[in-house]
Amino acid sequence: MLKRRNSATNNSQLPKGNGAPWHYHELDDEIFYIISGEVEFGVDKEEFIAGPGDLVIAGPDVPRRFKALSDSKLLVINTPSGPAEGFIREISEFGDSNPPTQADKARFVEQYKIHLL
Repeated sequence: MLKRRNSATNNSQLPKGNGAPWHYHELDDEIFYIISGEVEFGVDKEEFIAGPGDLVIAGPDVPRRFKALSDSKLLVINTPSGPAEGFIREISEFGDSNPPTQADKARFVEQYKIHLL
């Protein structure tokens, strides 16, 4: 991860099926650049599949979700840098068979200013 005061860049590997459920960030823009693979996104009211070379942007308070349809590699840029990096690490531990609890969701809001919907 490259972290500057104004942005943080994560070089992320998403195994097939991995992703994040519908959520929004209070504080930061989130930018996804797909290097390889296919990732299904929902941003606001749109749903689409992004592939290599595609760029997806979701601003503060804009609902978004994503799920890797194949093993995928992407850059995730959050600006300004801050709490989103910890959320990215934690949310990857959950899945369809192990969703976040209400206590996890409350902690994400308190700690990261990120709301799961």
